[in-house]
Amino acid sequence: LWDGDALLENPVDISTHIYSFYKELFSAEPRGGVSLCADFRPLADQVSDAENAELTLSFSPEEVGRAIASMK
Repeated sequence: LWDGDALLENPVDISTHIYSFYKELFSAEPRGGVSLCADFRPLADQVSDAENAELTLSFSPEEVGRAIASMK
């Protein structure tokens, strides 16, 4: 595994490198100074609480049945 100009051949070094890569990737720290502004999308374009509640409902047995039937 190459890390820049260094070739990592030792399994411990490779494991450490991969762990560090993903730890940094999924960290909460903003990287590169790039972020969305707070008002990136107008409020009218955002999902309302009522719409969100409907979108996160579980599938009903009827919906599942219709979806399966449409695949035949």
